[in-house]
Amino acid sequence: MTNRFSRRALSITGAAVLTLAVALMPQAALAATPEPAAPETISETAPMVVGGYDAAVAEANGFKIVTHEDGTQESVPVTEAAAAQLQQADQRRAEAQLESAAADPVPGNCGSSWASGSKRANDTVAFSTGFIVFLAAYEHDWRVYANGFISGNYWSTGGAGPSTGSKSWTGAIPGVVGPGIGGVPAYSASASVILVDGTVCYSVGPTFTFG
Repeated sequence: MTNRFSRRALSITGAAVLTLAVALMPQAALAATPEPAAPETISETAPMVVGGYDAAVAEANGFKIVTHEDGTQESVPVTEAAAAQLQQADQRRAEAQLESAAADPVPGNCGSSWASGSKRANDTVAFSTGFIVFLAAYEHDWRVYANGFISGNYWSTGGAGPSTGSKSWTGAIPGVVGPGIGGVPAYSASASVILVDGTVCYSVGPTFTFG
């Protein structure tokens, strides 16, 4: 009688332990599962290249646009102040090309531009973008687009300068449904910088993908 009771008690105890172990297994597995990694953000750099000239801007800042016999144009300094600015720009260009093996060697290159981004919650794409030009800027227009598989949107800004020749932004673009591609539009007035010598610089269009 005692042996049957002991065996039965042992059986019940064993079943209880097994039930408890099974109940705890999903929680243990969940605790051991690593959290998903943050979306990878890849930054792409593209050159800013000469796309034309604005004679009125050049004249207002001590430069003039000359046309050579072969039809090509060039902005040349008229005043001493303009000549000094141009000399500084040439020095910055040379330094940039020495510092980076990826510097674009195309003749007439005005500087560089970049863009990066990643998908966030609520159909939003976070981005970082900007440009560096070697001469002071007179004005700029800048746009970042994000085209998802289902829908897309864009962000844009503009204004005077900057006199430093460098400008950057971070922000978010809402209403982007699905994975896709984003970046700065290439060779577009919506992503351009006019320098004080009248040179109009266009971005070649850095891009990024998002999931």
